[in-house]
Amino acid sequence: MSNLAMFCHQCSMAQTGGCGSTGKTQGTCGKDENLSRLQDIMIFGLKGLSAYRTHADDLGAHTKTVDDVIAETLYFTLTNVNFSFDQHIEQLMKIGGAGSEMMSLLGEVHHKRLGVPTPVCVPQNKAEGKGILVTGHDLELLERLLIATEGKGINIYTHSEMLPAHGYPELSKYSHLKGNVGKAWFDQKKLFQKWNGTIIVTTNCIVPPTGRANYVNRLYSYGIVGIDNCRQLGEDFGPLIEQTLSLPDIEGFDSKETLMTGHNYKTILGLAPQILDAVNSGKIRQFFVIAGCDKPGTPNDYFRDLALSVPDDCIILTSSCGKFRFNDHDFGTVPGTEIPRYLDLGQCNDSYGAVMIALALSDAMGVPVNDLPVNIVLSWMEQKAVLILLALFNLGIQNIYLGPNPPEFVNEDIFAFLQQQFNLQLTGKAQDDLAKMLNPQPEIELVEV
Repeated sequence: MSNLAMFCHQCSMAQTGGCGSTGKTQGTCGKDENLSRLQDIMIFGLKGLSAYRTHADDLGAHTKTVDDVIAETLYFTLTNVNFSFDQHIEQLMKIGGAGSEMMSLLGEVHHKRLGVPTPVCVPQNKAEGKGILVTGHDLELLERLLIATEGKGINIYTHSEMLPAHGYPELSKYSHLKGNVGKAWFDQKKLFQKWNGTIIVTTNCIVPPTGRANYVNRLYSYGIVGIDNCRQLGEDFGPLIEQTLSLPDIEGFDSKETLMTGHNYKTILGLAPQILDAVNSGKIRQFFVIAGCDKPGTPNDYFRDLALSVPDDCIILTSSCGKFRFNDHDFGTVPGTEIPRYLDLGQCNDSYGAVMIALALSDAMGVPVNDLPVNIVLSWMEQKAVLILLALFNLGIQNIYLGPNPPEFVNEDIFAFLQQQFNLQLTGKAQDDLAKMLNPQPEIELVEV
C-alpha cells in the first residue's frame, strides 16, 4: 500500500501541502485516513457510474434515481459533513445499488434499440478496403456511423470493448461491419500506427499519441473524449467519410483468427434447462466468472493462466476487455453436452449479466447465491471496475478474488473490513487459487495487505 496514509486538500483548513502530506493520519477537520480513503472510493465509483449513466442518457433512458445518488454522494464527501465509518459504508452500498440499476438500465436500452445479442464468430485482425476503426464503448455512435457509411464503400471494424457490438442484431445486419482488430485498449499506439485508415475513439481508455505517432491526422475523438491536435467528430460524418475514402486500402491485416462474442445473459438463460440438467448430472462442476479491466504488464497474465487451467467440466463467463487475455483460445464445449465452455457476456457494463445468471441458477436449484458452484475472479484497472465491485457487494455477493494487485486507495483497515464482510480475497498464484476454488476450504486464511 501507499506510504502516504491519507491525503486531502479540499478545504482552506488543510495543512500546507495537504493533510497527510507529512505522514499524519488525521486531517485538520478530524477526518481520519479510513474516511478519507472511503470517500476516494466513493468518487471513483461515481466516475464509473457517470460513464454508464451518460451512455444510457444518450439512448433516452430515465436516470433520475441514479442522478440522485450521484448528487447525494458528492454532497456526502463535502468538508465536515460526515465522520461515521458505518454511514460511509452505507453510502458506498448506495453507489453499488445505483451501479446495478444503471447497468441493468443501460442493458435494457441497448436491447430495445439494438436487439438482444446472440452468439457470433467474429473475424479477428483481418481487414481490407477503405476502413474505419472504432474503439471505446459507445454503441449508439457506432450505429449512426454504420448508417452514415452504408453504401459508401467503407468497411467498419471494432477494437477492444467494441467487440461485443457484433452480437447485436441491429448492428450486425450491416454487411460493412466486418470484424475486430486488436485486443485491449493499451495496444493503441502500436495498432493505430499500423492501421492506415481512419480511427474513432468514442469513450475512455484512450492512449495519448506520442510525438512519433503517424496517425494523429487520421484520429477522431467523439463526445467528451479529446486529445490536442485531434479532430472532434460531431453529427456530420462527411469529413470523416471523405478522408477515409482518400486514404489507401487497409494493408497488413490478413489473419485467419476468429473470436466469439454475443453471449448476453438473456440468450444464456434460454439454455437454462440444459445447463441445470448438466449441473445436476455432474457434467458441469463449477462456473468461473473471469472478467474485468485489463492493463499492461505480465502480472495480468494470471487471468490467462487461470482461464486455460480451468477444467473441461467448468464454464467460463467473461466481460470487459480483460477477456482479451484469453479469448483467443478455443475452449470448446462441456464434454457430453453442446454447451459452450466460454461465454462472452459483452462490455464492462454487461457484467451484471453474470449476476442475473447466478440468480437464475440460485432460484432453479434452491441454493443461496453464495453457496452456488460459482467463482468470481476480477481484474481491476480503473473506476468502472470499482463500481462493478461495489455493485456486487451491494447484492451481497461474497468470495470474490481481486487482482493482480490491491488498489492503492484501500488500506489495511478497509481491506480487513471487506474481507470480514464479503470474504474478499486477493489473487495469488493462478494454480494455487484454482485449487482453492475447486476445493473450497471451510476456513479462509486472512490475507495481509
